Amino acid sequence: MPTKHVLTLLAATALSLLSASFSALAQDDDKSTDRRAALNVDRRAKHLFDKAIELMEYKQYDRGLTMLDTVIRDNEENILAYQAHMAKGRHFLEQRKSKEALSHFLLLSRLLAPLPGEAPSPEETELYREALFQAGFSYYQSGQYTSAFPMFRQLTEVAGKSKWANKAYYYIGMSHYNLRNWNKAIDALSLVGTEVEETGDDKMGRVEIGQRFYAKISDADIPVLRKIGKDVKARVLVSSGDSEVLTGIPVAGKKNEALTSAPTEIGIAKPGDGMLQLFGGDTLTVTYLDDSTLEGKKNIERSGTVKAVSTGTVGFFLGDFSTPAYVAFPGQPQALMLRDADLDVSLKAETITITVKSLYKVAAADAAEAGDDGVLDIFAVQDNEKDVWKERDSVTITLIERGAGDTIRTGVFVNKVKLAPLADAVPNQQDEILHCDELDELEVSYVDKMHLYGDKDRETKARIKVSGSVNSGVSADQFVVFEAVLKARKNAVEAEALNGLGTIYKEMGLDERAGQRAEEALKKVDTIILDRRKLPSGLVEQAFRLKWESEILKDDFVAATATCQAFNRLYPQSVLADKALMALSSALAEKGEYTEAVRSYGRVLALQNPISAAEAQFRIGEVLQKQVDRTFEEKHKSRWTEAGRVAATERHRAMGGAIAAFRKVYQTYPESAYAANALSEVVRFYVDTEDFAEASNLLETVFADFPDAAFLDEMLLLWAQVGYRMGDNGIARQKLQQLIFDYPSSKHVTEAQKKLAALKSGG
Repeated sequence: MPTKHVLTLLAATALSLLSASFSALAQDDDKSTDRRAALNVDRRAKHLFDKAIELMEYKQYDRGLTMLDTVIRDNEENILAYQAHMAKGRHFLEQRKSKEALSHFLLLSRLLAPLPGEAPSPEETELYREALFQAGFSYYQSGQYTSAFPMFRQLTEVAGKSKWANKAYYYIGMSHYNLRNWNKAIDALSLVGTEVEETGDDKMGRVEIGQRFYAKISDADIPVLRKIGKDVKARVLVSSGDSEVLTGIPVAGKKNEALTSAPTEIGIAKPGDGMLQLFGGDTLTVTYLDDSTLEGKKNIERSGTVKAVSTGTVGFFLGDFSTPAYVAFPGQPQALMLRDADLDVSLKAETITITVKSLYKVAAADAAEAGDDGVLDIFAVQDNEKDVWKERDSVTITLIERGAGDTIRTGVFVNKVKLAPLADAVPNQQDEILHCDELDELEVSYVDKMHLYGDKDRETKARIKVSGSVNSGVSADQFVVFEAVLKARKNAVEAEALNGLGTIYKEMGLDERAGQRAEEALKKVDTIILDRRKLPSGLVEQAFRLKWESEILKDDFVAATATCQAFNRLYPQSVLADKALMALSSALAEKGEYTEAVRSYGRVLALQNPISAAEAQFRIGEVLQKQVDRTFEEKHKSRWTEAGRVAATERHRAMGGAIAAFRKVYQTYPESAYAANALSEVVRFYVDTEDFAEASNLLETVFADFPDAAFLDEMLLLWAQVGYRMGDNGIARQKLQQLIFDYPSSKHVTEAQKKLAALKSGG
């Protein structure tokens, strides 16, 4: 007997699923990794790892990350090193640094990939699955949806029937939704199995205000309703007053299911406008009227409920309250903004108080003071290169909800804090002025009571650096930085600025000025590299990056190559190792030095664990392709060659190296974001050379192995062309019809419609 009626609610938000993965993995780690660590891991290394995680939990990120780097360097190919990479990746992802996070997740996905004949431990299996998910989510979070697909698809293959596969299908669907591939979005979302029936428990889930809301209906009567032309509908009632009737869309391959959805926004209820207006704390109740049950009952209501929440964020901004601020200036007011719709509980402007602190840095040895129990903090002095931040001053200010008119419901709270140079007065925490000094940092934190990460309070923080005070008069000042780390960081910041200025000059065609700025930057970073033994590894890695960027800026590719190789020798396990060579290779390709670019990309492939291996292989194909194009452009000014052959034919023959490089991408790295693009290049080559049989076979592979590729509409048009040229008009019609149905917004639809009409008319 079939399942008669099930109502599924899908809260369309990335953060809710991500937080679930964090908590679940944390529980698993507590149960499993301790046992392995005790058996196979050095006790001191495990202690250092635990201390690093503890520091990260207490927001002492600099010390925690440095300890994790030590764990990675000293425990190569050990479970602790893998866990340290995962911890760093999670941290960067939480800080919205998707590129930095992605490097660690991609590295783990290579290191932990199962090998034939080997059985990985449960801990390694779980880390591998999470690495795939987090890599895909990092792409998703940065808007690189097509790059996310291979990671999520691979996860569904290696972790079927698990929470990871469930999350992967969700983000595959949401990625297609963001790309406006509606049918594919529905197909993927229909595989998400969060089923809820007749319960109002908040554990069902939460929906982030501003994200799309989904509800899936399962009823054996749905096929009958479709046959008689009756829509499947559900009503959504919002506790604050909104009401919408949603029409179900058929779910591909699931004849008993329909998917409804609606966008959400913060605002006053406007029933019937197709948009769900929500406020923090609202409940959404979806009701489906079952016209006929298996028991013979009529008009039985089936309902499910989710809660609307808003995840709070706080930060420093410029005076326009739209541009993030990165530097504060004593004597100038500093704008703050908090976004949290949960705090908007009335029609009037709400207020919230928040504390802003100014912090100054002291040497670890000076900060190692006895606590209340008289015990010295041993970890504060275990490395005299670590920094400790202490509070200089603090001020509590009131943020006011932003808006105009009689009704204010925005959930955005703003105000400005007055900043004063330290020399003006002694800090007084009772006044409304925040005193700070140059090289201080401002910190603001906010505790979110209701959010997508679960039931526990969630603290979010923001920090910016304090620059020198703004002085409109003429003065002569001399600043001396005595601390090595502070001096190195100052040099790094200045080198970064010089590089940025040089890049602007370069884009304007002022190469000489660009080279001058690059030379100035090199002088500053060279001092950091020479003193690298005294400095944190992160700062040294930044200096190397700035060095090769400066050398590339001045077109000194030989020096840049030497810098990359030196960096590789010093930090063979660094996730930045292949990025250095990728940057250099790209610069060589842009300069038209194709042979050197191919060699440089080859150096990436020779690294121990190159996270950019797939991209490097793909770029080799691109460079070889450009080299062939330039050669034939220079050699053959006319259509015919000296030998009387068509130039295009010679070009096709010369493309062998490029095609071999592209073929190696999808054969060696089928899970990469470049595999589908490489395969498409090979398909186009065989179509151009009229090898239609091989093109047809490869097109089968494209749609079987890469169902989420961004260019499948173009491939369908090519397939129709191949079918027509092979005399199979049935295939041609089928592929054109598929293009029109599956990709209605494609730029190729008009052409497909014309070709289809011509085929039907016998033209």
